[in-house]
Amino acid sequence: MKLRQIFLGKPIHWLPWPIIAAIMSWMNSVHFHILRFNFFALALLVIAAAAMAFFLVTSRKEERITRDPFAEGADVAGTAKEE
Repeated sequence: MKLRQIFLGKPIHWLPWPIIAAIMSWMNSVHFHILRFNFFALALLVIAAAAMAFFLVTSRKEERITRDPFAEGADVAGTAKEE
């Protein structure tokens, strides 16, 4: 089995994860989640927004990002159906 079949997306999309892990590890080592919780919470939001922006900027609209395609107008499991 080829790795391209296992890992979807561009190889550059895997770049943020080691960076995020390093930032989180550093924040843990200086106890930001205990001593400066507001800064920690803000940092989490900024990291998440930056990662999403990175993925959106480096992806085209037509590119496949999931294994299964999204069905347009399909019922979502767990939601009430209108009759």
